[in-house]
Amino acid sequence: MPNCASCGKDLFEDMRFCPYCGHLVQSDDIEQFEPARGEVVTAVISPTHIVGRDGIFAVAMTTKQLLFARIEEGTVDKAKGELRQKGIFLAGSSSSSNISRFYEMVPDHLLKERPDNFTLDIDEIEAVRLSYDSDENGLYVVDLKNGEKELRFTMPYDRYYRDLLFRTFEGRMSW
Repeated sequence: MPNCASCGKDLFEDMRFCPYCGHLVQSDDIEQFEPARGEVVTAVISPTHIVGRDGIFAVAMTTKQLLFARIEEGTVDKAKGELRQKGIFLAGSSSSSNISRFYEMVPDHLLKERPDNFTLDIDEIEAVRLSYDSDENGLYVVDLKNGEKELRFTMPYDRYYRDLLFRTFEGRMSW
């Protein structure tokens, strides 16, 4: 039976932490966690529909980029859907395939996942206009302007998503 290197108490073979002092039990079998370095995904808006493009996208955000990633539509989990309607955000809780995996990806991997994934630099976006969907579908309409280029997409009518855009594009947002 091994002993804790910190407090000396007896431990069982499969323990990862000492139950007495909380010290990590060093073992070659224990997977070591190393946080991602560099630019990482900090938020995901999903599902979004981009005007002029087929399919459903998620918008993965970093501090520098908006990454538009094509996703597969899945079935809606009724309980999660009801929570989202009440304004409660759950990471990865959308009607689409597992978007929470984007939080574990660096932007280059996300862009390479599918050929129709693309990115926009946040600093190059001059103006963002947010409005309500005129068809009463419970959606926001987002218009991004980058020089002469414009991109329009819809996203769920969700206060978290709205506030996220206002924080990201502070001073460039309008209604």
